[in-house]
Amino acid sequence: MTVYTELGQNGHGSALEGQKKRSYREEDIEQTIRSRMGWLIFFFFGLMISTVVVEQFEDLLKKQVALSYFVPLLIGHGGNSGSQTVTTVIRAVSLGEINQRDWLMATAKEGLAGTLMGCMLGCGVFSFSFIYPGFEPKVALTVAVSLPIISLWANTLGVALPLLAQRLRLNPAVTAAPLMTTIVDATGLLIYFFIAKYIIGDDM
Repeated sequence: MTVYTELGQNGHGSALEGQKKRSYREEDIEQTIRSRMGWLIFFFFGLMISTVVVEQFEDLLKKQVALSYFVPLLIGHGGNSGSQTVTTVIRAVSLGEINQRDWLMATAKEGLAGTLMGCMLGCGVFSFSFIYPGFEPKVALTVAVSLPIISLWANTLGVALPLLAQRLRLNPAVTAAPLMTTIVDATGLLIYFFIAKYIIGDDM
């Protein structure tokens, strides 16, 4: 399995210290497929959970179709936000800037950043509902409330999964980002639909 080269800066060591090193050029197609296919199958079945989640809230979507319009936006945002965090953490670990003992600091930093960015985007969505005709304010409020919560959750996973991959001596580039996206896809939908039921459920 492809790993990162060892960096001993600040005494922290490499992201995956002690593993056998193999360069990208040395890895052939068969090795690439073998190292990734199992994970892709696992992620595929994980993504199937998202279909089940949507099916469970079918009645809610029938009564308020506008909720479905924002599913790609919310899930895409969660994936984007979490992916930024995963990449940042992998780089920081590889350069020896953080290690396992810094998980709390990194989680707090990335979680707060994700929450604030989600709030800013949510305020924009909610404000837009007063300009664009047919965009119901309660649906916009649901999206606005969901964005920072999904961002917080995605960024928390974005810190935890690379550090967990390092501890388990796995390649975080292959496992952490897609696993984060898979989890956020399903759980992000749950967060969104439960908030929708709370905010606009009585009006349907």
